[in-house]
Amino acid sequence: MSGETPVVEYTVTAASRDRIYKERSAIIVEFPLEIEVNGRPTVHLLCTPEHLEELVTGFLYNEGLITSLDELLQLKIGAGKAEVKIAGEFPDTEGGVPWLTSGCGRNIGWRGDKARNCIFEGRISSDMTVSPATVIDLMLQLQRSPELYQKTRGAHGAALADAKGLIIFREDIGRHNAIDKVAGALLHRKLETADKLLLTTGRISSEIVTKAARMGTPFLVSRSVPTDYAIQLGELLGITLVGMARGPRFKVYTHEWRLA
Repeated sequence: MSGETPVVEYTVTAASRDRIYKERSAIIVEFPLEIEVNGRPTVHLLCTPEHLEELVTGFLYNEGLITSLDELLQLKIGAGKAEVKIAGEFPDTEGGVPWLTSGCGRNIGWRGDKARNCIFEGRISSDMTVSPATVIDLMLQLQRSPELYQKTRGAHGAALADAKGLIIFREDIGRHNAIDKVAGALLHRKLETADKLLLTTGRISSEIVTKAARMGTPFLVSRSVPTDYAIQLGELLGITLVGMARGPRFKVYTHEWRLA
């Protein structure tokens, strides 16, 4: 691990309508982590320095560079670098072109014949259904869980849940990273996902939907909103997209039949 702390304190100047004063403020740490795969520098993630093994594992899985933990031959993390060895050939510059997503930090996607196409490899066919009350209760649990957010107001949260409650909860400065940490945790725990919901505090963009599809979760629920392309992908991939899940209301954008 990095030995870094996820939160530091700064003395800041605070102000109200009638006074200016000094106070101590908790600030979330933005930590650069380089991922090197099979000896090749691959990507720099800006992340929160905790649960880094889960982050790297989940990132590799969600980006299609591994299909299971069996393909992760070695993972060493230290001094701001994750050194990874995976089975098989790593996509070269002809087969994989990195590009920046709209999320926090830098996320990478791979295009080309030599990269595994993890987006359209299978439509989710789970017949799982939940009640509206369950969705509302789970999002209330999600909102009560964040420790980093409560301290700093600077973190996103993500969770894997079933109808009974949250199973895995992770936080990070980036919404993509928080979901990748959840993915890494579920891989290590060998959890089935056909009856699970993926919850997030962040906006549902297209790459968040592809992560949910990769993880096999039939529900993707957020307190924020989806983009139009995310809705199109959700429909195509068989995922029930739920947004604006705040308080006693929410909106369903795709596959509303799973609400019962």
